[in-house]
Amino acid sequence: MTATKVPPVIEIRDPALDGAEIARRVQQQVERRRAEGRYDPDLSRRGPPSLRPDRPLPAEPSVMAEFPGLRESLAELVAHSRLHEPAFASNAPLIGPLIVAVRRAWNWMSTKWYVRPILAQQSEVNERTASALGDLAQWHEMDSRDLRRLEAQVAALEARLARLENKEEP
Repeated sequence: MTATKVPPVIEIRDPALDGAEIARRVQQQVERRRAEGRYDPDLSRRGPPSLRPDRPLPAEPSVMAEFPGLRESLAELVAHSRLHEPAFASNAPLIGPLIVAVRRAWNWMSTKWYVRPILAQQSEVNERTASALGDLAQWHEMDSRDLRRLEAQVAALEARLARLENKEEP
């Protein structure tokens, strides 16, 4: 099984920052520069989907606000998805270094060739799971925006229907 490279995640944990507003400003600046002809047209398909020109600006606050701590949990999951071998240490006076040396020798002889592939395999599963959960959270956010938009359309249509029905009644 080959290891796939997962891009690093940058998480800013500052409640004063509004991610949707930052994305809105960046998208507006990109659109302005594109209108000025400062970007190569082929570059419009690159970058995150949330900043692409065909993507509408979020009209409402992020649905992620409904789930406090979800972004932080996803970031922590990604940050801790890679497993590492523990470093041997001993606090025993005088014989501590000997204990560490014996543990390292035993680990090299007995478990290194068995445990390292398992650690790599589990790390890959963890990274893919963290990535999938992030994708699902984004998918949920997009679906929630679509649902809010559709609910607004249904409400407008119901109001229009009620007006039309009132006109027909004598």
